Amino acid sequence: MDEKKRRLEIDLLQQTDSAIEMKWSDTGSTCRVKRDAETIYEGPGTTFKDQGLEAGELYTYTLECLDDDGRVKERIKMRTSTENHDKDRINLLQQIAVTMIVSDSKIALAWGAIEGLEEFEIYRDGEQIGTTHQTQYTDYDFSKDREHMYWIRSKRPLEQSETKLRGEKSAAAHIFGFFNLKSSQEQAAMEEFWITHKIAPVERLLADAPKQDVEDLNRKWDFRYTTFLEDEYLANPNLLSMNRYFSGDNRGFDADSSDYRTQVNFTVELNEDNSTLDFQRDVGISIAYDWRKKFRKADVASADGISLEKVEEDTRNVTVQLTHSVGNPLTPSPDIDYDVAATFYRDGHFDIVGVHDQAPNHEVYLKHDKMHGWLQLHRAKSKGLAWMADTIASQYWRISNFL
Repeated sequence: MDEKKRRLEIDLLQQTDSAIEMKWSDTGSTCRVKRDAETIYEGPGTTFKDQGLEAGELYTYTLECLDDDGRVKERIKMRTSTENHDKDRINLLQQIAVTMIVSDSKIALAWGAIEGLEEFEIYRDGEQIGTTHQTQYTDYDFSKDREHMYWIRSKRPLEQSETKLRGEKSAAAHIFGFFNLKSSQEQAAMEEFWITHKIAPVERLLADAPKQDVEDLNRKWDFRYTTFLEDEYLANPNLLSMNRYFSGDNRGFDADSSDYRTQVNFTVELNEDNSTLDFQRDVGISIAYDWRKKFRKADVASADGISLEKVEEDTRNVTVQLTHSVGNPLTPSPDIDYDVAATFYRDGHFDIVGVHDQAPNHEVYLKHDKMHGWLQLHRAKSKGLAWMADTIASQYWRISNFL
């Protein structure tokens, strides 16, 4: 076998709700598999199946090829997840497995198939680097000494959604697109899916693992989700209303802005045996104007539709569920709706999924106690107030990190 064929590669990776199975190239040497810092296999074989895992959770694996003295010759590191086909999960991106594999020469991304998603745009650090019809992509042109952010973006027709009344919603969305001058029938009936991976420098990921600091297992995370209207004034889609215009927030994306429709902040502190959760919610003032843009009235919507709960916790992680539904207090209109499920791991990893209307602007940030500023998790630009209607397609997003 020549040297090229003897390089360590992941040839096959399969996930279920409770198991992750991997197959690697035959290097002719002993190989070792670690889950986190624990060795779970060592021997001459080329396959291993890790069973008894939790559904929908992320796991870190290190695959090492050893020389005759037991020293590491090659190393591959992988962050992957089990599937979760719980029917109660409304976000399809929670159900699929997502994978990041790094070696000395490449970064490989893989994700589970979703019906109707046929083409994927791949971005690295905000720049498009490829398009694929497969549910995987390999990047060979990256910098080993810096972190990278990868985006995987796709869309599908609303009639292929698993949402209830999808046929009626699809038809209504096409009608909306016909009458809305700022949209198209195709846009209004297309669901968008964004997957984001934040990957630490490869040279650091593949280095010999340092002894873990106890402080890293007691991390505090701050999370912020803000909705806002970027215009100074917005025309009411309801042409029969006396409230012809509404006041916007007159700004762009800004994690620290005090102008918004709604803002949710929560803090999760992971202690050695448990976690604490602190939650704040706020709703901005709504102002209505007549056709001459003269003040008519103002009010603040109730924040009762914003809730946060800790839904699961074990020795590895804690998961919180954020639900948001806030209306316009001045006129009958669709609510600003979104849902987020955020899992924080005690080893510093996170896995966050969300779904929201395609209006207004949505911005989501995260930081921990050792960071100096906010990390941008998700930003979505509003497509117009009418896009808040229940009949219009939603946007789904998921982000995870690899340390």
